[in-house]
Amino acid sequence: MSNVSSLPDVKFYDIAEDKQKNIWLAANKGLYRYNGKSYQHFSHPNQKANSLFQLKFDSKGQLWANNVYGQLFYVENNGLNLFYDANKLVNGQLAHYEILENSIRLFTVIGIFDIDKTTKQVTEVFKGMCISNVRDHESNYTFIINVDGELKRHRLYKFENQKSTKILEITSTNRIQSPKLFTFKNTVFLTHNSAKGNVFYVINKTDNTSKKISTPFRLQNEIIYNILNIENQFWFLTSSGVFIYNFKNERFTFNEQLFSTESVTDVQIDFNNNYWFATLDNGVFVSPNLNIRRVELLNIKSKVTASVALQNNHFVLGTNDGKLLFYYQNQLKKTLQLPGKKIIGKLYFEVTKNKLIVSVNSSESFVVDLRTDKITDVKNRFSVAKTFSKINDSILFYGNYRQGVVYKNPFGLSDKNSIRSSRVKASAVVDNTLFVSYIDGLYKYNCHTFSSEEIQFNAASLLVNSIAITNKTIWLATQHNGLLKYEQNTLQPSELEFPKNLQINTILSDGLMLWIGTDSGLFQYHTKTHQLKSLSSQDGLNKAVNNLMVLQNKLVVVLPNGFYTLPKENGLFKTFKTAKVRIEAVTINDRDTLVASSYKLPHDFNKIGLRFNSNGFQSSHNVKYQYRVQEIDSSWKHIPLNTHIVNFNSLSSGTYTFELKAQNVSAKNPVFATPITFVIAKPFWETYWFFGLVLAAVIGLVWQYFRWRLRQKEAQRIAEIDKILIDKKITNLKLENLRSQMNPHFIFNALNSIQDYIISNEKELASSYLVKFSRLIRMYLDYSQQNEITLEEELNALKLYLELEKVRFEDELTYSLNVDEKLNVRQIKVPSLFIQPYVENALKHGLLHKSDERLLNIEAKAINENTLVITVEDNGIGRQQSEALKRSDKPHKPFATKANEERVRLYKNKLKRNIDIEIIDLYNSNQQPAGTKVVITMPIQ
Repeated sequence: MSNVSSLPDVKFYDIAEDKQKNIWLAANKGLYRYNGKSYQHFSHPNQKANSLFQLKFDSKGQLWANNVYGQLFYVENNGLNLFYDANKLVNGQLAHYEILENSIRLFTVIGIFDIDKTTKQVTEVFKGMCISNVRDHESNYTFIINVDGELKRHRLYKFENQKSTKILEITSTNRIQSPKLFTFKNTVFLTHNSAKGNVFYVINKTDNTSKKISTPFRLQNEIIYNILNIENQFWFLTSSGVFIYNFKNERFTFNEQLFSTESVTDVQIDFNNNYWFATLDNGVFVSPNLNIRRVELLNIKSKVTASVALQNNHFVLGTNDGKLLFYYQNQLKKTLQLPGKKIIGKLYFEVTKNKLIVSVNSSESFVVDLRTDKITDVKNRFSVAKTFSKINDSILFYGNYRQGVVYKNPFGLSDKNSIRSSRVKASAVVDNTLFVSYIDGLYKYNCHTFSSEEIQFNAASLLVNSIAITNKTIWLATQHNGLLKYEQNTLQPSELEFPKNLQINTILSDGLMLWIGTDSGLFQYHTKTHQLKSLSSQDGLNKAVNNLMVLQNKLVVVLPNGFYTLPKENGLFKTFKTAKVRIEAVTINDRDTLVASSYKLPHDFNKIGLRFNSNGFQSSHNVKYQYRVQEIDSSWKHIPLNTHIVNFNSLSSGTYTFELKAQNVSAKNPVFATPITFVIAKPFWETYWFFGLVLAAVIGLVWQYFRWRLRQKEAQRIAEIDKILIDKKITNLKLENLRSQMNPHFIFNALNSIQDYIISNEKELASSYLVKFSRLIRMYLDYSQQNEITLEEELNALKLYLELEKVRFEDELTYSLNVDEKLNVRQIKVPSLFIQPYVENALKHGLLHKSDERLLNIEAKAINENTLVITVEDNGIGRQQSEALKRSDKPHKPFATKANEERVRLYKNKLKRNIDIEIIDLYNSNQQPAGTKVVITMPIQ
């Protein structure tokens, strides 16, 4: 058992299997439950001793146990519960107990007591020293000691229906040691120790009589732990293993002994007929099939290298040191030694001559006469043999590593005929046809002429490892094409359903039966019923089958250091079952939760894990699982072997039903777990109310959008109307500006200047002046149609205007026009004809009344990347003196200045263009007016 799963202890007292197919082990370290893959320890905080004994199930399937301190426990809700502490009743002795319907009956050294299951009230049933007890249906057989002075009265009572019947009384001065009772269908046994060994009594259940019977000599001095009845045989569990007896006519007949070196305390046969043996000092042994027995080569260091079946269940093994081991009924009967230590490679038994051919893996061979055990050296006649086939009583085929040979009279003065030079693998004879497998192909020979013909498969040569014949059908175990069959001169696949990639090592025939040895165990095929059965590690045959012998009523699987014996008929193949598969744990978002049949989960609790198991011995290696999830899968999905968990990392919203089934690899039908349903809610953004809310929000947003668009269009319409009005007003202002610029005084002066040039006969000057005047008028007319012009166009018009005005001032005007080089005058936009009115004011009101040194400076610069500053500065008489002159002489109103101020207001308020006009009065050091400075600041566009 420790080879399968690490045992938690080595000392075990009791073993039991529950309805869920768990194995319970009462051990020195406590109580353990084995589910086929792991052990779970059960303990109680008030437990006074770790060791538990006497595992029993009540009518509800609940497990009970006790300890030497009188504590009674039961298992419930996956935990060990303390039922009652009867320490005061048992006096430190392990007391027997029985589970009744409403109470627990305790058999102690001071009497028999019933403990009520509900109230825990203790009632004395019988007073006396109770040493042993056994229950038989509604009756109890109890061995009691009553002390009468120096006499010890040992009495066996039967308690039934509140009545006691005395069956046996043994009176002695010494107390009987280790009395034990065992009950079976028709018999009750009483055993006890005496100075002469074990004593046996048999009690008749019908008439309540007893009789002392003879003790089997093998059991005379053994410690008997338990007696079981298995398949109508009595199994005595002792300190020297298990003794199996038949009991008839009040006599025991020995059958066999198992585990002779072990102290076996209990045996349990599980639901798959695996035998569990609990021992006192060596753990637990499990035998999947008691009919499969392994025999070791005791006291022999040799390795088995060859084997052959003889007659009547006899067989012989050849070793790597020249020994011939003769066996019968698993017992070594004799040993023959070849001259020297030879590696025996092949054995062949000639039944009619009762001779054994021994082929050695060198240039040697021997013939053994089995009647006299005489060994004859025949040199290299049969050396390095690979196969032998008897053609008739006088002709033998022998194949070795380099050729196939036919011997006539092989045991005398033989005639040798080599029929083909190639390494031989296998051979067989049927109906005067010899089939020989070579390393390079399969050939058949006529046994009279030895003419050959190659047998091919799919137009290719075959490599055949083994050949067998059943009812004129030739079976071929090939290297690359599996198992083939040849009948009626036709080669075809066998159509047997073997596991994939199975390597067939050997095949042997036995009547209609075909035995097939493979790397995965042994197969039996019935050629008539076409039934295929298998033996593997689950059956206890945990080795590859390379060397197989078929005897009269058994099979022998040969190993290097021993062999297995198997019955050919009854009891070899088991019917396997699958324990109910249970879902043991469910995790949601990596957290354990109670297992339930259905779950309703929010959308973000969608990481699901399920752990499951089907109990039973080696179930993790022999049970395959499949699952499907309704809504996702329609077909079953395979789970890798030895995997007991399925995870779903992110399930979308919906309803999922998890279905699981399990099937033992050797069972016919699967078992199903109880389905579990998971309902994962939709996230709020996928619910109908959220869709409705979103729809309402969309409708509201659309309504708001259209409402905003209507308001925007209305505002746009109003803005367009305002723009039209503004444009109209600006146009009027520009016209006023234009009228102011083309005031009669300016035009009169210009025309007067032209007349003077004409009178003075200065035609060129007159023409030039006239051209400039016309250009200026044209510019004014053109620019007046536009709201904005480039700074270059504005400065050009201003420059032309100043040239004409300079003539008016009779060249007594000095002006300068400075433009910052950083300014891109061709792209910067300014209001049309915006600067000219301030220049005109400087000339008309500031410089006109000054008699000398009239200076006018115009400058355009950028103070940062987005701001344009235009400065108009004169050194005229100043605004205060100009206002005084205007009050005395009012030739016209300053339309241009007022128009520009109105344009600035419109630009600021309506067109959102911030234009600032700052007029600064200049003074000299004597605080006398020294001119005027106009600073125009506007954003660059």
